[in-house]
Amino acid sequence: MSSRASALESPKASGDALEAHVIQEVGPLEFVGDRTATWHDARTTTLLEPAQNLPFYGVVIVEPGVPVEIKGCQIRTSNGNGSTRGRIYVKRDAHEQLLEAGGMYLLVVYLPRPGLPQVARAIVPATIVDELLVGRWYDVGGERSENEVAKLAWSHVINPETVDPSTTVGDRL
Repeated sequence: MSSRASALESPKASGDALEAHVIQEVGPLEFVGDRTATWHDARTTTLLEPAQNLPFYGVVIVEPGVPVEIKGCQIRTSNGNGSTRGRIYVKRDAHEQLLEAGGMYLLVVYLPRPGLPQVARAIVPATIVDELLVGRWYDVGGERSENEVAKLAWSHVINPETVDPSTTVGDRL
């Protein structure tokens, strides 16, 4: 992963660094640029199977050609008075396209440190994320590219008891 990725970078820069690292590390994934599709980051080129460092939820394999949206979040984030588990940020239009295409989310939980060490990953079908987002959508307004978004704590998908902040995903091979 790029050594320039740090906790001080924007969420966009952190997300780009995580996406690049995950796509490079997970062999069956290939990058999909925004000129091709803005609603997913990668697609599978061969069969993708679960691994110790990439568990699957709600699916046993991912076939070739499936779009994959990579979503990262910090393990903990500020909530004003303290901290809470980090949340993935989902844009409704992109989510709907991923749903229609039978796509997957690859969720990444990371520590806000240089290099963005990853402490958990999971593959989950967009249909399951859709069920978890019911009642969470809200309008963002203003001059943004999206109209509706939702946030979902990573712990709604990944069991927090399986996440050890002192052990990175790469250490679980």
